[in-house]
Amino acid sequence: MNKSHTQNYIFMMTHYLLKSFLFFAAISNPVLDTKQNLVVSHLENKSGKLYIGWYNSQENYKNNKNPVFTKVVEVKNQAEISIPFDNIPEGKYAISIFLDENGNKKMDTNFLGIPKEKYGFSNNVIPATRAASYEEAVFEINKNSKTISIRLK
Repeated sequence: MNKSHTQNYIFMMTHYLLKSFLFFAAISNPVLDTKQNLVVSHLENKSGKLYIGWYNSQENYKNNKNPVFTKVVEVKNQAEISIPFDNIPEGKYAISIFLDENGNKKMDTNFLGIPKEKYGFSNNVIPATRAASYEEAVFEINKNSKTISIRLK
């Protein structure tokens, strides 16, 4: 074998080994995506848009910034709605949701900061004088699909 053939052979073997490593790394540590079903209840037959945000960190949840998954869903005179979320990777999440009844795309509050519109959090945590914390609302998604129920207040 001359020098050119040897270099070509080394390149081919290195390329093959790298591809094999990447393949086995991918199958040994798969990221499992699941389908989750969010059931929102206690809508009291109101109409508007549900703004739903899934957060995977305390900072983003606390500041209502950068949700990893979002949906805006129209509701019309319903008591309950089921909303599918596909391809959710395993991990820890907290969900925050509110019903925008007047179409201004924000949660309306009174002069004391108390919400005028319906809202809710994962784990159905509704503290008396504040929003639920990330620690209170966080839950875990694993390889199984599940139903997540949130009752609005």
